[in-house]
Amino acid sequence: MSYRWTTKNLDDLEQFYYTEVEPALQADGLDSATERPTYTWMVEHGFSGFIKALRRDHGLTPTEFYDRIDVGTTEAEDEYWGIEHDLVRNLLSSYIDELLNRRGHPETTVYPLRSRLKKYVQVYAEVNETADFVAPLRDEAERPAEIDRALAVFDILNEVLGTPASKFKYLEDTRRFYKHLIRSGHALYNPLAEMEKRFGWDRPEWDNPALTRDQIQALYAAAETPEERFIVVGLAGWGIRPSELCALHTRQLVLAPVDDDHPYIRFTDGERKNGPGTVSLLAGLDNLKARIDALADDSEWNGYLFPSSTATAGHLTTGTLRRWFADIAVRADVTVAGSAPTPKLCRRFWYSLYGEVVRDLAEQFEPIAADQGSTSADVVLSNYLSEAERRSHRRAAMDSTLSTLFVEG
Repeated sequence: MSYRWTTKNLDDLEQFYYTEVEPALQADGLDSATERPTYTWMVEHGFSGFIKALRRDHGLTPTEFYDRIDVGTTEAEDEYWGIEHDLVRNLLSSYIDELLNRRGHPETTVYPLRSRLKKYVQVYAEVNETADFVAPLRDEAERPAEIDRALAVFDILNEVLGTPASKFKYLEDTRRFYKHLIRSGHALYNPLAEMEKRFGWDRPEWDNPALTRDQIQALYAAAETPEERFIVVGLAGWGIRPSELCALHTRQLVLAPVDDDHPYIRFTDGERKNGPGTVSLLAGLDNLKARIDALADDSEWNGYLFPSSTATAGHLTTGTLRRWFADIAVRADVTVAGSAPTPKLCRRFWYSLYGEVVRDLAEQFEPIAADQGSTSADVVLSNYLSEAERRSHRRAAMDSTLSTLFVEG
């Protein structure tokens, strides 16, 4: 599959490394904590454009980029920060540890955040001639001076970061860390509380296009095999991530639940970006059952819904799924904002549709709210319906809508 490298800034490339390159390394049995991909490996796995984009658009060699995001190293966490202050290093490291282990955030989300925090604290130490930004946070009288010290850091970041989105990522990540310090009793205030106003920054309009219902129908109609139709159903009908669909296994499927009205997928620790949970199967059950029946005829089937005899993990890689999805989109003549859609736009479609369902449901309860003298339908939904009842209404509405999308012509 081809990527639009010219549209990607360094933050985009960093995120791409963690979400695409690193999983591919691991699938090949390489230790991404200690090994960096070679040029030959990148070319063989379809990432040559990544290397070219680094050099052409950002003037970086691969080594310089890997140094920048601190991958392929095994240094201790407290040595990672590159500052001379034990307490500050410990607080930073414990925050990262909490995100990873207590809150269960994935490495692909936490490590880019960690990289931005490192940049912030190193610039802070350089411009303020001290790495200790914690002590002033314990003294309310220090608030004006500390805001100025933080402002001096963002004076530099404002110059070196290219896009409004990059600046807000740094601001929001560091601001969350300060909030963590307040919650944990190490700070009385947040010096970044209104930092964007000091620079006159407008919050960037995040570009999150989604596919339409007609486009989802077109994709499903253009799918030529049961396998391709199953891809469209899994991405757009269930709203799961490409990586989750690739790794979907029969052990995760609860098709005859005693604790629910709908079959669902059960994700356990490590199987999903946002931790354990369930996803209701409100569409495509026939596709799913047909897929299982077809695979069950193979005596060596390993239980994955997209098995692979060549991939180390035993299942299809996200790169291959993206290529298949791209082929479907070409046949369907579907584009979004002038470009070929990616699988994640199916997930955005699902969430966009879910938002519509929730809003429509609230409107349906407006007359009841008026009869009860309630200020809004939200009051009725929250106070007079159980969570199970609210969930049942949402599912019924989603089921009704999704059932019209995955129909073979």
